[in-house]
Amino acid sequence: MRLEEKSARLADVEARAGLILVGKAALAPRLALDDLGDDAPTAGFVAYYAARMKLRSEFTIFGQQKPFDQLSEALLALCGQRPEATRWFAVAHVFPREDVLARLTDHEKGRLLGQWFAILDMTAERLKRASEETRIDMHDMIVRQGNDSSTWNLLAGAWNRARDHWIALVTAMGFDELFDEMMPGKVMRLMAGDVAHWHRSTGGGVHPDTAVWRDLPKPWSVLRGDATCTRADIEAACRRRGVDPETSGWSAPRPRTDVSKFRPTPELVHGVAVNNPYLAAYLKKARWFSGKDVRFVWVD
Repeated sequence: MRLEEKSARLADVEARAGLILVGKAALAPRLALDDLGDDAPTAGFVAYYAARMKLRSEFTIFGQQKPFDQLSEALLALCGQRPEATRWFAVAHVFPREDVLARLTDHEKGRLLGQWFAILDMTAERLKRASEETRIDMHDMIVRQGNDSSTWNLLAGAWNRARDHWIALVTAMGFDELFDEMMPGKVMRLMAGDVAHWHRSTGGGVHPDTAVWRDLPKPWSVLRGDATCTRADIEAACRRRGVDPETSGWSAPRPRTDVSKFRPTPELVHGVAVNNPYLAAYLKKARWFSGKDVRFVWVD
């Protein structure tokens, strides 16, 4: 029995690791070399965009860097200049924009749709379990003592990534009537208490998306058939909370047309961006921003 329990635990850990990768890099880890072929622009865009999606979060209230930056745009434009050679199926693993999905066959779209729905199903069970095991505050979504915020936020990232791609593919295949029957909402990440305090101190409050989340059935209940949530329900909740349901990604695929300015990846010291890598290394050794007592260290 102990061996069976260990095997089950190992399988669960492996599945969780796979979901973490999905949240960070979409389906890029599932691509084989044959999917990329010998096309350098395809490989360059997929690798760079996947890396951009994996940027670590910064300690800020002003929003995180968006993955689609000027270099991403240039690499995608290079793919577009030679469309016959580009492996669009590989590009769609990470970037499901309408013009990219339009270049796929129905069979390719169906393969991706099946993978993303399976990920939604797998993530829903784990989100339900996590919500019950650590008694997360589902109202304000602020970390409390005893919450496993790391697991929750990783699962939320995987859910939202899968949901975003699933909506884009369902729409591209012309099956969006499905959303009139079922459209589970987003999952909010848990916010650190100090970040929440920073929001309040600057006159801000709970993010409008969190208010929409409160008004809707929990996504795992919708996917299991225990609750009903449709596109109309989501649009009504968004209107009540002053959120645009389409541009916010609640009820439509994200447009993915905004281009962020390119800037080098910052060095992070416990989430705080530091421009100088040598200073960042010193601050890490000295335990700045870690919540621990600062210690003075010698610089070699």
